Amino acid sequence: MDKIASELLVERLIDWGVDTVFGLPGDGINGIMEGMRRHAGRIRFVLVHHEEAAAFMATGYAKSTGRLGVCLATSGPGGIHLLNGLYDAKLDHAPVLALTGMQETELLGTVTSKRSISTGSSATSSSTRRWCSRPLTCRPSSTSPCATRSLDAASLI
Repeated sequence: MDKIASELLVERLIDWGVDTVFGLPGDGINGIMEGMRRHAGRIRFVLVHHEEAAAFMATGYAKSTGRLGVCLATSGPGGIHLLNGLYDAKLDHAPVLALTGMQETELLGTVTSKRSISTGSSATSSSTRRWCSRPLTCRPSSTSPCATRSLDAASLI
């Protein structure tokens, strides 16, 4: 079976020592969920009832272990709901990486997609982020550099 881009992202997380991801599945992150499923023996997904809980759990994990905490949410409102927990991580200098989904690029700017794009472009999220990217291609070759840059930014806390 061929590898998908999100599977390479999950493998990179595992290489960084991440063993737990807190999140809530949704349409914008189905690919990442498939990558997590393919590596279920090496990384654990903790299902939460709200994205805010995922961010707070990742923050608590980072504070208590000193390791990178990872939270996962779908696009739009899902990404916005992470902000309270991410702000807590920022204030306490806890290394947390937030992964959010995105609708298909053909739908960007149309009325068929969610209006809020969780790429960190809003003033709301600018106070909690160190680096943000919205890759327009989802090829395995573009996944690794983007993931590395994300880890570097999360480690600068």
